[in-house]
Amino acid sequence: MRYFKLLTILTVNILILFLPTLAQTSAPYTFRLQPYLSGLSSPLLLTNAKDGTKRNFVVQQGGIIKVVQPGSNTPTDFLNITSRIVSGGERGLLGLTFHPQFATNGYFFVNYTRSGDGATVIARFKTTNSTNALGDPNSERIVLTVPQPFSNHNGGMIEFGPDGNLYIGMGDGGSANDPSNRAQNINELLGKFLRITPDVSGNNNNLPYTIPADNPFVGVAGADEIYAVGLRNPFRWSFDRGGTRQLWAGDVGQNAIEEVDIITKGGNYGWRVYEGTQCTNNDPNLCNPNNFIPPIFQYSHPGGRCSVTGGYIYRGTKGSLPNGAYTYADYCTGEIWIWQNNQQILLLDTTRFISSFGEDEDGEIYVVGLGGTVEKITSDEPIVVRPKANADFDGDLKTDYAVFRPSNGVWYILNSSNNSVRGLAFGQNGDVPAPEDYDGDNITDIGVFRPSNGTWYYIRSSDNTFYSVPFGQNGDIPVAGDYDGDGKADTTVFRPSNGVWYRLNSSNNSFFAVQFGTNGDKPTPGDFDGDDKTDVAVFRPSNGVWYRLNSSDNSPFAVQFGTNGDKPTPGDFDGDDKTDVAVFRPSNGVWYILKSTNGGVQSALFGAADDIPAVGDYDGDGKSDIAVFRPSNGTWYVTRSSNSAFQAAQFGASGDLPAPAYDAP
Repeated sequence: MRYFKLLTILTVNILILFLPTLAQTSAPYTFRLQPYLSGLSSPLLLTNAKDGTKRNFVVQQGGIIKVVQPGSNTPTDFLNITSRIVSGGERGLLGLTFHPQFATNGYFFVNYTRSGDGATVIARFKTTNSTNALGDPNSERIVLTVPQPFSNHNGGMIEFGPDGNLYIGMGDGGSANDPSNRAQNINELLGKFLRITPDVSGNNNNLPYTIPADNPFVGVAGADEIYAVGLRNPFRWSFDRGGTRQLWAGDVGQNAIEEVDIITKGGNYGWRVYEGTQCTNNDPNLCNPNNFIPPIFQYSHPGGRCSVTGGYIYRGTKGSLPNGAYTYADYCTGEIWIWQNNQQILLLDTTRFISSFGEDEDGEIYVVGLGGTVEKITSDEPIVVRPKANADFDGDLKTDYAVFRPSNGVWYILNSSNNSVRGLAFGQNGDVPAPEDYDGDNITDIGVFRPSNGTWYYIRSSDNTFYSVPFGQNGDIPVAGDYDGDGKADTTVFRPSNGVWYRLNSSNNSFFAVQFGTNGDKPTPGDFDGDDKTDVAVFRPSNGVWYRLNSSDNSPFAVQFGTNGDKPTPGDFDGDDKTDVAVFRPSNGVWYILKSTNGGVQSALFGAADDIPAVGDYDGDGKSDIAVFRPSNGTWYVTRSSNSAFQAAQFGASGDLPAPAYDAP
């Protein structure tokens, strides 16, 4: 077996694409701030307990946590620890999070600067009884204390991650320009993200926490608690509750740049060497961008902007914002933006000093104003965001007629947006088409897998950069998809000889392998469980059974649907954002679809024995259309799901390979 090689990138400085000061566009919808709470005292955070009660909790800087019952606009006290806190400026009660088992154990955690010396304290509290109605101020157990050399840059946010561990955002200790270079010192806890496992069992030899075994500095030089380094003041940050589960952090800048980072284990985000992608000249000899992780995006300080307030990825149920959009604001100007599709979009221009965003149990997002208000972001009408289409080379959310011609290595594409035709020589005879969205811009990239040398080749549509990725071997089947949920296709192969799937995750370049399937199985990747991640799946012709591994909970699933000789044609035919099990039967030209919405079976006579199924969303309605490409005459036949209209288009020639057949919906 050959060894998989690391990604080869045939470009320079690709990590700082599109990172200069951002151009701004306006939102295509009308958004409003709906009043929710007023009369609060310096509120810094709204959060929820994730316990099913639909209560919201508001952190006030002076040391009081308020609770708001569902349907009410009147907050009451949940916890009062004002006597323990020094408050003012960047100090105070700064963070609150609830244990994942709060509903049964009543534990919650706070972050505050203590009276006397201003040190950061992470403390655990418990509710007074089984109803979890009130916090008990006498139940405090100190989990972690971090001395603070100055009064500013205390961080403040704490959250339990998807892994069940407690994450803590720590500022660099304050003053200006990190005078003691604490953010880059791996023996200091300041200027870092920390990750610990708090004790809630009482069986841990009375230790307040343990260290996750895979923290980056466990067993080597450096503080074991550290998860990531090089932060200035990550005051507000959050985990994406759906899809990627990634940690998005707003890191407040010095005098020039505000940045938003995706925090990964062991990452170094550059401060104080870099402010965003700008070398600070604090340590000019260290200014090498290859040694640090740049922001996902950044902005400068025109018009009085001064400090980023990080927010949340919208995964709400009301359609108040585009699904998957990241909210953030500038504290000084009150501007509220979303970041979507690599674009900064102005949502609202307010007069608020926005200290934080908040998220309720339904995923709806709130704006917290330091002046005493909390308001909910709403839109005049629910926003329906169509999923991106497969084989969408022009980014109009519709599948394009497109073919790869092995005889000359040329791709021919009929853009659905304007009916223009383009051709691009990319590939050679023997290559397997592998079109996918490798750069996450919602546009399909032209790509091929070359079995002769086990290498992937593709061109990113966002910047026309050429990539070469040695990953796989002769006999492997390319099955690229977004398995890690970061919005980008992962380089992936299925090896029939051993039934193993091999994957290179685009989110962190990590390698993953799982044995799932046997020789003779046909790989059928798709998002069958609706968690915005591609699931490992196969169709076994010998028994007509579909087997899959749900990415949402790693559970296996099997269903008998089809017979030997059927061609698997998975797609979202009912528009519920879940891939449906489906087959095309060449022997009778019938499609059979098992709908995930209700388990009903749909059948449709459409096609001939030698047709190639080419499932795609050709009409852009968010549902897969039944479609075939007929090699004998180079014609596409489509039944549009939006209106059941039949369409035929001659585009291609005998021997061409239809792109939608190689880019699963």
